[in-house]
Amino acid sequence: MLRLRPYQEQVVELTKNHLIEYPNAMPTLVVPTGGGKSLISAALATHYAKLGNILIVTFRKELVAQTAKEMPNHLNVSIFSAGIGRKETKGPIIVAGIQSIRKHWQRLPTIHTLLIDEAHWGNASYVEFITNLRKVNCMMRVISMTATPFDGRGVHLHMLKAPITTGVCAQVQMGELLRDGFLCNVVSYNPPTYLDVSKVGIDNKTGDYKPGELQAAVDVDELNAKVADDIIRIFAERKSILVFTSGVGHADHLATLLPGSKVVVGSTPKRERDAIIQAFRAGQVRYLVAVDTLLVGFDAPCADGLAMVRPTKSPLVYVQAVGRIMRPFPGKKDALLCDFVGVVDEMGPVDEVCGHPPRTSEGDAPTKVCDNCFTIVFCGTRVCPVCGEEFPPPRDGEHIYDPRTGQLVVSGVITDERGLRWYPVEDVTY
Repeated sequence: MLRLRPYQEQVVELTKNHLIEYPNAMPTLVVPTGGGKSLISAALATHYAKLGNILIVTFRKELVAQTAKEMPNHLNVSIFSAGIGRKETKGPIIVAGIQSIRKHWQRLPTIHTLLIDEAHWGNASYVEFITNLRKVNCMMRVISMTATPFDGRGVHLHMLKAPITTGVCAQVQMGELLRDGFLCNVVSYNPPTYLDVSKVGIDNKTGDYKPGELQAAVDVDELNAKVADDIIRIFAERKSILVFTSGVGHADHLATLLPGSKVVVGSTPKRERDAIIQAFRAGQVRYLVAVDTLLVGFDAPCADGLAMVRPTKSPLVYVQAVGRIMRPFPGKKDALLCDFVGVVDEMGPVDEVCGHPPRTSEGDAPTKVCDNCFTIVFCGTRVCPVCGEEFPPPRDGEHIYDPRTGQLVVSGVITDERGLRWYPVEDVTY
């Protein structure tokens, strides 16, 4: 029997009702890191398995295993993942890695509902996969989930050139989870050492810093020594610290300066990686140094510190990185973020980072909101792609105002059904 938290139950019901009202929609559910997306997907899979076969896809074997584990024991859950060593295609519920299953879609039974986890990693291969599955069932429903409903550049997922979603149908706010004790707060510290990357170029494809130039700028012996000294001193009272770096060489060099540290990168052998992560979770490794490998699908509630030594222009990287230390854990009052790269100053609180339309030469592409289903669409859209509502002629002077709130890591803001933003207040002084 699945035991859902109240907000998880609400997300499941909103999704079911949305698909009843808009059967052609491909909705996205937004749930912060640590909010229990696996349980929500299990609840949705249990419901839709009564109507047909369910396929849940994600891009990491760890997430495949985690999702399959959350399924009710009475359901026969199959796993299709080369990394796990299982290639099963028997329904009613199949959990698969996208790289393993996308070329073997013809081996699958007819799929009634496709659930996509970590939808922000969706790309052309996902679009091709959906197209192939719909050759068998043109009415297949598609539901996606993510903590960050935008890509690496910050563009809304449903506004990408080849989207796998029509927009957000349900969203859990980070402020709600903080208020109710399902996440822990993050406090920040600006160290004396700052990594200057003002001369590093921007990759036109990703919108983030060019990896080679970035590592050359920050992986300097003198800087590494200062950063390591700062980490040891600032995190003296913390037990389990993540260190996100700018490249493999940078990770290796910093790790040699941090006593008792271990390194996990993309090339780390599976068995060694699993052993290191397990040791970190058990409190046997104090500093876990990584590049981007642990940004998604890494679950270690014990992590109470993050040294951000990875400069980034990507809101996706920023939100996912901070999310790694926000899970509650016995004895963990809060988590400490040491920002060596100025990302908090640049992007603001993680719970106020939001997506935007694609950039044009004149700024953001203009958008509007459907009055019927509240989907954000381009201003030139005549008919809403979700509900079919026809838009009235556009009005001049419409614009979007996106305020920033300062240097907090987490503001705790909660937006109510009227669109009003409520912030937690601890003290009022006149």
